[in-house]
This record gives sequence, C-alpha cells and structure tokens, in this order.
Amino acid sequence: MKKTLAALAVLSAFAGSAIAADVTLYGRVDLGLRYTNIDRDIEGMDDENTFEMSSGNYTGSRFGLKGTEELGNGMKVGFVLENGFDADDGTFDSNGDRMFGREAQIKIMGNFGEIGLGRSSILASDAGSYGIGGGFTPFGTGWGDVGSQSLLWGAGISSRYDNMLTYVTPEFAGFKVYAQYSFGDGSGDENKSTSNRYYGIGATYTNGGLNLLAVVDSVNKKSNPSIDYTDAATGDSEEYDFVDADVKDTVRAVVGGSYDFGFVKPYLSFGYFKDGSISDMGGIYDRDVSVFDKQTSEKVADVNLGDAMSYMYFDGFAVAVGADAPLFGGTIHGMVGYLDADSDRDVTGSYDGDKIDFTRWIVGVGYDYNLSKRTVVYVDAGYMKDSWEFKGETGLDDNDPSMFQAALGMVHYF
Repeated sequence: MKKTLAALAVLSAFAGSAIAADVTLYGRVDLGLRYTNIDRDIEGMDDENTFEMSSGNYTGSRFGLKGTEELGNGMKVGFVLENGFDADDGTFDSNGDRMFGREAQIKIMGNFGEIGLGRSSILASDAGSYGIGGGFTPFGTGWGDVGSQSLLWGAGISSRYDNMLTYVTPEFAGFKVYAQYSFGDGSGDENKSTSNRYYGIGATYTNGGLNLLAVVDSVNKKSNPSIDYTDAATGDSEEYDFVDADVKDTVRAVVGGSYDFGFVKPYLSFGYFKDGSISDMGGIYDRDVSVFDKQTSEKVADVNLGDAMSYMYFDGFAVAVGADAPLFGGTIHGMVGYLDADSDRDVTGSYDGDKIDFTRWIVGVGYDYNLSKRTVVYVDAGYMKDSWEFKGETGLDDNDPSMFQAALGMVHYF
C-alpha cells in the first residue's frame, strides 16, 4: 500500500510540473499465453508442462517518466525513471521489488557527449538508455527465453546495476564509444570488496545497412559470497558464507553485427567468457540437489541447483547466427546458437580436479506484425538443450536436460 501511494504521489507531482518542463510518460504492456515443456532428463521425474498467461514474452511490461531541460550553450540535463511490472497480476517485476527497478538516473548532455548516473542497464543488454546489445542477434535479450542471447554468453552477469556511471562519446564517422562503472550492486558497501562491482566498455559502428558492435565487460566479485542451504542433520535453512573462498572475477567479450540488405538482415556474433557461470533457462535448474562430503560420502546439505550454478566457474565461448526478413507485412526472426564451456572447480571446492564439460544448443523463431504504430502481435517458439558431462569422481551422472517454449501475445506501446 505504501509503494502504491508513493507511486501515485510521484506521478501526481510530475503531472503537475509537466506543463513547465519537457516531461513524458511512456510505457508498454505485453501480455500473452505461453506454453513451456521442461525435460530434466532425470530417471523417475516426469516432464513439466505449463500453460499460462504471461507478461513480458516479447518485451518487458513497463511505465516510465523521462524529461530534459535546456541549460544553454548546447547543454541539457535529463532524467529517466522506469518501472517494470507483470501485466498478468499487476505486481512489480523481479528487479529487487524496486519502484523504478529498470532504470533510475540523471543525465548531462552536451558537445562532449553524455554522462549518466544511477541505476542502469549494462551495455551488453538491449534495454534502457545505454543497452547496445540488441544488435548482436535478431532476438536480443527480449522474447523471453526463445532465442535469448543471455542463454549463450550471459555468464551470470546481471543485466542492470545500481550506482552506475556511464559515459558516451559523440558520434564520429559512424563510431560511438561507451564506458560504464558500477560502484556496487547494493549487496554491500559501495566501491568496497563487500559488493559486486561492474565495469565495461563498448563501441558501435553504423554505415548504411552495416551495424557493428563490441562489448568487453567484467564483474569484480565481492569477497564474501554466500548461498542458502538446508542442513541435512537439523533441517534448518541457513546461509553459508564462503569467507575463505578464492573468488574469481568474471570477464566477458562479445563482438558481432548485422547488415540490412532490405529483403533480409543477417546477424553473426561471437562471445567469450572466463570464470563465468551458466545461465538457467526457464527455471530448468530450479530444484534442490543433495551435497555429499567427498571424504565420508555422507549427505551434508540440500541446495538449490540454480543457486549453486552461480558459484561454478566456467570458461567458454558461444556463437550465434540469425536473420530478420519481411514476411506478409510483418517480420520473421530466426537464429541458432551454440555454447561450449568447461569447468574444473566451483567456489566451494567441490569439483577441484574434476572437470565438467558443458554444451548448449538453442534454436528460436518468431514473427511480429504491427496492427498499428503502437500495437504489435507476436508469436514465437524455441528449443534449448544442454549437455553435462562429468569427468572424475564427482558422483554425478551425465545429464541432457531440454526445454521447449512457445508464446502468442500482444504488446501495446504508449
């Protein structure tokens, strides 16, 4: 109730001042039906089938406020406050239950370029003011898990960070350069080892139908990671701190682009990451697994597999090939992606000396059609398959989980 009243107060205040300032209320509402089949490839466990009304199948539902003011001498100041919500039930989305979880920042613009301060998307995303990653593949980071490039080179790096400082150069001969640094993600003190800090640099080049881009980024991980677990002896839920763990920073590089021939627009991109984690797909790893002591073979705890995966360290590469093409007044999109990675340890030390080979294939196809300038209907389908191969005395069986997902819906922009 307090958040609702606060939001109304903010909207009322901006509505009252909009007459005197260049302030815009904007947003989009995406709602549709989605079917998901999950096969965890575990003996005795049936496939999980879900048919549901779902928000954000094509693009995240949101509303926001943005505005600018002329300062003179070619300089302007601006702001963006953007909220994400789930249209099927009206609740806040998963951005930490924040009122403006998608973006909250102030900007300064002039002949020198642009400076932004506050919560912002990262460069490898296609969201917000500075996400340039939508040019890597036909699906970018939208369309749910169908064709999502985050499943290929996400590497466990969050798509948004608090306390972000961003600089964008003016365009020169088709080139633009971007730089970002986050003082901390809110998990600890700003600019200290108790908080995850992000930094990245990117560049874009546009010349006619040619669009090229590259991003190199990294997360300086906090020194005291933790994981929730259930103690096997007591059944109590606790939080385990890896205080003495050798935490490694994730480094990632992605390059790619497209060329618009008019009748078709092909995409090609390549990503590499070091000491990253494997991104979950559709919640396929959202289940508890048992952890055993390697010396005594006794069960010591139950942990969520999806959480545990974020503490594994993988080195890997991914490649994606796709295209857009006009069809029956709309646009058809398609892509194929492949990820190959391996790991020989995680932050707990459980896999020291025992290698894990991992591969992932994703195939996605989608179609969108504009009913008007502000209303789009869409349909999509995608298949994803992972392969885990364990070498050494891990006590784990090889596993090939897979997922199929399809959606049909409509999005309205305002």
